[in-house]
Amino acid sequence: MKVKIDKEKCFMSGECYYNHPELFKMDDDGHPVVLVDDVADAALRLHAKEAAEVCPAVAISLED
Repeated sequence: MKVKIDKEKCFMSGECYYNHPELFKMDDDGHPVVLVDDVADAALRLHAKEAAEVCPAVAISLED
């Protein structure tokens, strides 16, 4: 699974990197960055789905 962030939609609330620092971090400009290229682990897949669900800007998408 690939995790993508639409930086045009993102308004940098930080929900993703505060709640899932194993998958996301904040860059120098405050935008989230995906840390894992291919999410294969079942627990990380669940965390990625949770991050996409709670993103207030609906900026996180998942691709299988």
